[in-house]
Amino acid sequence: MSFGVNLDSSMDSMEETRFKKKHSDLIQKLAKKLHFTYTELECIFIIYYKLQKDNADKNLNGISKNQLRDVLHSGLDMTDDGLMDRIFSVFERGPSTCVSMETWATALSLWLKGTLEEKIDYCFSVYDLLGDGLIGRETMFYFLRTSLISQSSEDDAEESVKDMIEVITKKMDVDRDGKISYNDYKTTVLNQPMMLEALGQCLPTREAVHTFITTFTPKIGKM
Repeated sequence: MSFGVNLDSSMDSMEETRFKKKHSDLIQKLAKKLHFTYTELECIFIIYYKLQKDNADKNLNGISKNQLRDVLHSGLDMTDDGLMDRIFSVFERGPSTCVSMETWATALSLWLKGTLEEKIDYCFSVYDLLGDGLIGRETMFYFLRTSLISQSSEDDAEESVKDMIEVITKKMDVDRDGKISYNDYKTTVLNQPMMLEALGQCLPTREAVHTFITTFTPKIGKM
């Protein structure tokens, strides 16, 4: 699997030891709240470190959002460019152009091993375009049109979107007020998990999750 950097490149043993020692407190803290073991987090941090070393902009204090975008595309099969900025905004609020090590680990924990309820919270946050806790028809139109227009002509996409909005609203607007609230969304997805990404892909495919995890799990102790 390609991450846009040679992750199999060797690290000097002293460099690796210093790196692990430097970040041991953060790794220990994250191991208590994320879905990774301490050793898995060491591997995930080393992947981050190699990405950071490969960054052309040496002034960035972390990996760039473009690098994360490349990882999502090539490593996690998340290719809906229309959702990328929303995905980034859930984890990194503010104008920062880089992704911190803690954000990297937190995002991977959710994407690779998150519970259904964690994914419900995350996906709703991605889709909550206006930040008011409601998903209206305009928001649905925005996300669905962006996803579909890359697959068909603009006119065909708009007609398909209108039909999809009717279907999604019928399934998810539990209280029939014309908008999808968080409770509407959660209730629907808990009963029909296939509706989790109804407005566009913001999670990796199951196959990509398995492949990504196996890129570092067998290498524990060998990176």
